[in-house]
Amino acid sequence: MKSWVCNTLTGESGLSLETRARPACGADQVRVRNHAAALNFPDTLITRGLYQLALEPPFVPGSEFAGTITEVGDNVAEFRVGQRVLALTGYAAFSEEVLVTPPGQQLHRIPDGMPFTDAAGLTLTYGTAIHALTQRGRLKRDETLLVLGSAGGCGSAAVQIGAAMGARVIAAASTDAKCRTAREMGATDTINYGTEDLRTQLLRLTDGAGADVIFDPVGGSLFDQAKRCAAWNGRYLVVGFAAGDIPQLGINYTILKSISVTGVAYGMSAIKDPATNITNINQLFDWYTDGRIRPLIGSIYPLEALPDACAALWERRATGKTVITFAS
Repeated sequence: MKSWVCNTLTGESGLSLETRARPACGADQVRVRNHAAALNFPDTLITRGLYQLALEPPFVPGSEFAGTITEVGDNVAEFRVGQRVLALTGYAAFSEEVLVTPPGQQLHRIPDGMPFTDAAGLTLTYGTAIHALTQRGRLKRDETLLVLGSAGGCGSAAVQIGAAMGARVIAAASTDAKCRTAREMGATDTINYGTEDLRTQLLRLTDGAGADVIFDPVGGSLFDQAKRCAAWNGRYLVVGFAAGDIPQLGINYTILKSISVTGVAYGMSAIKDPATNITNINQLFDWYTDGRIRPLIGSIYPLEALPDACAALWERRATGKTVITFAS
């Protein structure tokens, strides 16, 4: 089977497409024939040795994918051959076949009408967004949600989920084109922080009140602007650091508006509380079936072009989700 292997921690330059032997399916495992895999920003970090999940080369990167079950281990009762599934594995997804060990590695049946390309991009970003806004941010109907990086994979998911939850969504992005994309995803208002002052525009849109919940997958210098946008009793959700720099916060700042700064660790939360995660995933499936959420797929690349896709994501040239497809 073909697999992209990370041989050196130098990003896409350290990847090579190799033919590997099919490993045996263990008693607690499920073999899935891969149809589509999503490329996420953490994938570009892990191949550079910059992610919290540190793997020693050689390894196969790729955190989530969707496909068809072709083999089921003797100890696995809840899945069968032929089922259409999505999986969140953390690594190994950029391969024609993937062994999944549930429940530690997520495996979920997908609705019949969901294409594999949509399913591949659902778990990590939408799972993160619904966990962030529901369990961590406690977002309520009619509250104001500010989403940074709103045209990216995680940001666009938060825009759609916030709208589905009945919040007023203000989407912030770095270009007018990305702001238009956010409106198409369901944002009520947009702010181009590439040309406008984020705080000034946010306060204008909220009559000086600020945002009840701030969803931040960007970090960096944008954090200094965004933290000043919180409303009284606001909740600031730290989702990631796509900008590269990890910002600092003086703890005294939380007292000024009685704000809380909350970390969002979706992967470990799903492992520690699988029942809540399953509830979240089923809610995402219902919203998808109802047409209230749709993964924003900005680019689709064939398996052979994975390094090009990685470069585009690393250089911030990608919009929405990037999906890698496999020959049937």
